[in-house]
Amino acid sequence: MKRSVPRAVIALAGASAGILLVVPPASASATGARTTTGTVRAAAAKTLPFTWFGQERYYYCGPASTKIALSARMTPPSQDTLAASLGTTTNGTDDISNVVATLNHFLGTTWYERKPVNDPPTQAQRDLLKQDLVFDVDRGWAIVANVVSGWRPPGYPSGTIYHYVAVVGYADDGDSAVIADPAGAGAGGSGWTAVPKTYTISTYDLGTWIGLKAYAA
Repeated sequence: MKRSVPRAVIALAGASAGILLVVPPASASATGARTTTGTVRAAAAKTLPFTWFGQERYYYCGPASTKIALSARMTPPSQDTLAASLGTTTNGTDDISNVVATLNHFLGTTWYERKPVNDPPTQAQRDLLKQDLVFDVDRGWAIVANVVSGWRPPGYPSGTIYHYVAVVGYADDGDSAVIADPAGAGAGGSGWTAVPKTYTISTYDLGTWIGLKAYAA
């Protein structure tokens, strides 16, 4: 039985422009489909083994975030290969649905689904995001989120930024989320040098950050 839960993503823009473009939980079956049965989580915190990749082009936040998420389960293809699969252009990655399809394709699974989030998120959407975060990470699946400022982490450039990030872990029983940001360490341009490669934010803030977009889980 496949679990029913929502998911979205964006592509990062140039150093000066600061533009980013936008692109679920139970035990996994042999085909990677979600089910509603499985062991009960015991950990208060967990971070997946993953490899961080900086985006190789200013509009590659979608491909880079997808590559980070794939690295938790496989040796991922190049960002150029992923960009072709995602339909990424200089305008970024059009919708998180492209990320869902690409993750499922390269992992040979039906695990990932698109989960939309309102602005502001409803309480049900916030609850689902926390549930997805813990459920997926406990079973070895990273999440990709399509985010937009509004809300932003400390160190982020000013202005409206459409972006994709990978979510690779949780802490505080799911109240905090571990982010792998492909624009970090200056990969997004000179305005991004203060942004770490990885950082932890509250899951509540993550939901606000996704608002109007979606995530792949």
